[in-house]
Amino acid sequence: MTTASDAIARWKSPSDLERWMARHFERWVSAALRGADAVTETFAILTPGLTAAYLAENFPAVRAWGLSWQQAANQAVGLSVECEDWPTRNFGRVRVPRSARVTSVEDVARILRRSAELSAARQRCASLFALDARLALLADDWPAIVALPDADFDVLCRFIRLLPQSQPSRMRVREVPCEGMHSKFLEQNRGVIASIFAALGIPGTADAKGWAGKLGFVDDETALFELRDLDGSLLPYPHFALPASALAASPLRGSASSRLIGTVIVENAATFRALPTVPGVIAIFGRGDAVRLLAAAPWLVKRQLLYSGDLDHAGFQMVAALRRAGLSHLETTFMDADTAMRLRPYWVEDTSRPGSANAYEGLTEAEHGAQQLMAEGPSRLEQERIAFDLWVERLREWSAAF
Repeated sequence: MTTASDAIARWKSPSDLERWMARHFERWVSAALRGADAVTETFAILTPGLTAAYLAENFPAVRAWGLSWQQAANQAVGLSVECEDWPTRNFGRVRVPRSARVTSVEDVARILRRSAELSAARQRCASLFALDARLALLADDWPAIVALPDADFDVLCRFIRLLPQSQPSRMRVREVPCEGMHSKFLEQNRGVIASIFAALGIPGTADAKGWAGKLGFVDDETALFELRDLDGSLLPYPHFALPASALAASPLRGSASSRLIGTVIVENAATFRALPTVPGVIAIFGRGDAVRLLAAAPWLVKRQLLYSGDLDHAGFQMVAALRRAGLSHLETTFMDADTAMRLRPYWVEDTSRPGSANAYEGLTEAEHGAQQLMAEGPSRLEQERIAFDLWVERLREWSAAF
């Protein structure tokens, strides 16, 4: 038998309204930055199973539910709740909430306690739009713009002021003459930079090898990957470096391709250079964020891959991105919660940026658990903390399985 509380638990509550507003908040702020402050959508207050008989039999519970909506409307500026009158024999006309509306994005921000975020979005986007009216197209990028530290936002504005006098197509990233811009700034913020270039009509190069070339800069092949032949007979040299394009084309020659069992990708330079002899295996030094370029290597797609990176926002995003890009055989090691907890004294603050929920799609359950554990800090466990003998043991176990 269904009790009153069971049925009412399925009715929409003020908490459901807050979750609905939170899901739409980013889109509403984008619209407000374009000049449409009003929120025109209505939240339907659904009450499955509500009948006159049910209302009469469970009046106290229904009344308490209705009062929760009335209190929400009284406490939140700009929130209005539309009700429908239901006639009853014993209690007269009972007002049943049917829909809720919030008139403006400012009211939504107050209810969600995100007014400071909205204010920052307005101020920063107004500063950008004042530099060039075409940058109004950046309204959808406001979360990334607001996430920038003040110093980085100032650098971004200086960079935009330079663009009319600059020609990215003739310039390498490291040659950008912007005061205060460190060498990784454009790479770390390439999502926003891509939107800026698109808004200003600066063409990119779709078939460029690197992210800089895709944005529109000179496609400078500076991403060199070190390789080691742990087998001794698979690569032309025991230890050498290749640009990303050459690595994508495969460094294997002749019968070596059929004899390759797997590839290990290591982020710790000391570990990479000290790995022991392992039949059928080569090693690649990952080089941090540049490891994403490995997804462009067709010869790696069907290979067994073993990867270990830092346990932080960036490290887990790299793993997820590589799998989504097609490296489905990628296996991680030392990127689990048990490893993190064993080395808890070595955690440091994670200064990399968290990704959206989509950025972590592709992680295994164990990896996702470790990611959530480290994100609570946010904390980072660097790969340098993994003892070398553990690496050797794990590598031999992994290669022996194939």
